[in-house]
This record gives sequence, C-alpha cells and structure tokens, in this order.
Amino acid sequence: MEGQPDTIRAWLDYAKLRRPTRTQKTPPSPLADWKHALSFHVVLDACTNHTLALIPIEPLVGFLRNPYTHCFQAGRNAHWALQRDKNYLIPSWRQDVWPRDGSASALLFDLGASLYNKGPGGASTSWFVDEYRARGIRFDRIFAWEAKPHDDTEIFAPVPNSVADRMSYYNVPVDSRVGAKHNPWRTLRAVATPRDFVVVKIDIDNSTVEEPLAQQLLADAALAGLVDELYFEHHVLHTPMWRYGWSVNTVTTHTLVDSYALFGQLREMGIRAHSWV
Repeated sequence: MEGQPDTIRAWLDYAKLRRPTRTQKTPPSPLADWKHALSFHVVLDACTNHTLALIPIEPLVGFLRNPYTHCFQAGRNAHWALQRDKNYLIPSWRQDVWPRDGSASALLFDLGASLYNKGPGGASTSWFVDEYRARGIRFDRIFAWEAKPHDDTEIFAPVPNSVADRMSYYNVPVDSRVGAKHNPWRTLRAVATPRDFVVVKIDIDNSTVEEPLAQQLLADAALAGLVDELYFEHHVLHTPMWRYGWSVNTVTTHTLVDSYALFGQLREMGIRAHSWV
C-alpha cells in the first residue's frame, strides 16, 4: 500500500468503526467504501457452496504492523507508540463466530503472556479479555505461558477474580518439541473441539521456539482446524524492527516475503491470522 494513502486511511477508518462503543453492539458491514482496502474470510455452506458471510480482516501489507509505523519522521516517541498500536487489527465479534447458536466454548491461548496487565509490548492477556468481551465473546478458559519467573503475587494480583477462575498460568518456557508437556498444541488438542472458538497469540520473542510452532500448525490440518484466530509477531530479517529490538533472540533465515507466505497459508487454511505487535 506504499503510495496509496487513501487505501490505508480507508482500512484504518473501517477498523475504527468496527471497534466496540457503548452504543455499538454489532459490527458494521464492510460497505463499498472500505471493501477495496480489506481482506476477507468467506464462510461457505458446505452443501450448497453458498456464501454465508464475508468476515473482514486487515490486509497483509507493509511490514505487517500499523501501516504508519515506518514513518520515522514522526519522532521516536510517536514511533514507539505506533510499534505497540493495535488499532489496525480487526478482531472477531460474536456475530462472526460459527456456529452462531452459542453452543461453542471460547478459549484463549497466550504464548508469551508476560503479566496480565503489562508486558514489553504492552498488555496482552488483559487486552484479549477486554477486547473480545466488548465484542460479545467471553473466554471460558485461558491458558497462558510465560518463561520469565514471577512470584504468585505478581502473577495473580492484577487478575480479576472472574478471570482467575478460568485461567491456567504456566510460569515455564513454551516447549516447541512435538508432544512435549508444555507444547501448547498438545494442550490445545486435549481441551478443544472443532466447534470451539479458539484464539491463539504467539509472541515469545524467541524465533527458535516460535517458528517450529508455526510450522507444526501449517503441517497439520486437524490441528489448524482447532484454531480460529491467530496473532503472531513473526520476527524476520531486513525489517525496520531490527532497529528496535528484533536483533535480540532472533535467529532466523526468514524475511518479510516468508511472512506474507506464512500468513497467507494460515488464512487459506481457515485461520484468521493477524500480525501481532
């Protein structure tokens, strides 16, 4: 979208319109003014091949963050805020979840959770809880992994009781070995069914752990069929983010081209794959 400021503005304007407000209880339709700026997941009737719904998602453009993050002339403080900005994302609403009869459970897997209300890139677990609740989705179970040691008070003091009752917090590193006790895909298989609505975030800041998890998902259609929405900060070479910390714990041969391919494949498998911050 370089050189297409109107298209970028249309995308961000629609993302803003789709955010919940006190009066807005359902998401707006992606009318013609925005369709050219968005990507979509198509929900089809398996029997008739009839289109049941078009569910919008942010396009794969730039280096997969807020499209203005690369505008370094904005100043360091503004750039830092844009790095952490999540307002370009288009999460699901309850109306986007199939089946629509409310029979499915909602599960959140936060890999690299930090603490409930804070982390190096901003809060993640509380962000997901709050954002999805505002869109009509209440997580029935939350599974969080964090490698950095914390004592129990640090972990649970900021967690609301209503969330703590549904939360399993593993203060151990994620293990990407297939079948390992703390490979989150093993836990996901044990607790989720294809009818459940499953959101996964991967942001461990260790590419040697993250990349195998992504490849395991790509290689296993049954596993991918359990994941509805994925948020992944894919660390790659030759991106401006190397100036802002990606050089630490990033051991990879992947480039932005590989990121486009990865997110494209995940979306083709039916996962609403978002690039995380």
